[in-house]
Amino acid sequence: MQTFTLTVLAAYARNPAAATADISHRLGVPPHMIRRARQFLGSRGYLHKDKDLNWHLTDHGKAEMEKFDREKAEDDARFIRKATDTICDALGVKEDEISNFFLMDKGMTNDSYIFYCRGKKYIYRCAGQGSDMLVDRYREYANYIALQGRGISDVVVYHNPMDGTKITEFIENSKGIDPQNPAHMSRALDALRHLHNSGIKPPHDFDFAKTIDYYEEICRNSEAEFLSGYPSRKARVMRLLEKVDRLGAEKKFCHIDFVPGNCLLDSRGKVVLIDWEYSGGQDPLVDVAMFCISAAFDKRQSDRLLKDYLQKRPDVQQRARFYTYIATASLMWSLWSEFKTANGEVFEGYTKRTYAMCRKYCTLAERMFDRMEQEATDK
Repeated sequence: MQTFTLTVLAAYARNPAAATADISHRLGVPPHMIRRARQFLGSRGYLHKDKDLNWHLTDHGKAEMEKFDREKAEDDARFIRKATDTICDALGVKEDEISNFFLMDKGMTNDSYIFYCRGKKYIYRCAGQGSDMLVDRYREYANYIALQGRGISDVVVYHNPMDGTKITEFIENSKGIDPQNPAHMSRALDALRHLHNSGIKPPHDFDFAKTIDYYEEICRNSEAEFLSGYPSRKARVMRLLEKVDRLGAEKKFCHIDFVPGNCLLDSRGKVVLIDWEYSGGQDPLVDVAMFCISAAFDKRQSDRLLKDYLQKRPDVQQRARFYTYIATASLMWSLWSEFKTANGEVFEGYTKRTYAMCRKYCTLAERMFDRMEQEATDK
């Protein structure tokens, strides 16, 4: 049974009287997806509706949930065994030298665990559910090789590009940056400019158009539900990307996933950038756009961040590129989220928010390009 359908079944197991709208809101998906999953569950005998129109698990449905819970427990046990073996091999230690292995963060792409070994603290990172289809771990591996010894990224002690497992040294007394804190943002932008001006040759480029096409394909294969107007919105984005490409902006090594959670402020006040799985050669303004999307900045905040990064007032061309990247990346992340949702992991409101940002910034980018064309005509 599809993972998302099991997620809906679990929702009714917890609350038979739950309204479709309530489940839709909690899971962050359109109501018709809930109704479609419920119809499937009812037709297969997992759910039935009582005289009060509440949905209940049948004995068949309860058995399916028990099977799901049992398989999850078995998967968890296998995971702990594999993680322990990996750590022992990577650090050359015995099992009894590893302690306090626990979940630190269940992220949108990766799951991170903390553990202690021989008086040092480490992070064990493994790929999240479905991320093997979304992330090229060999690209990430190449990125970390290029960054090695530069003092820009976290320190990797083990990295397996085949399954995405990574062990890094824990950055002591570090904390995530606060997007509303001007001092934090100043340091984050310093780190970003340092990366862009480092002269590191990107091992590969990050291609928006190819990534969007690929995400669209895996969404279709997962029977994900596309939001209303997707074909026309994608067409607008592609037209904007063609215009940006003609501008010929210089590509540099970009993080691509430059978001608050990937900017750690260490005890010396320096920002260290982590999680480089999407990184590659691109226009540096892409990184600024990515931060605005993740931090849910409005236009005023986004414009201010662009100005702060450039350390001057942006011109029309820079704004056209910047708005195009926000629109394009928003569409890309909405597809990313739709795929995750179809595979049972939902991020409340994220899909709709990024999809709405795409529409808004398409319009803003189109206005900037119109303005550029008008200025060229007036000359």
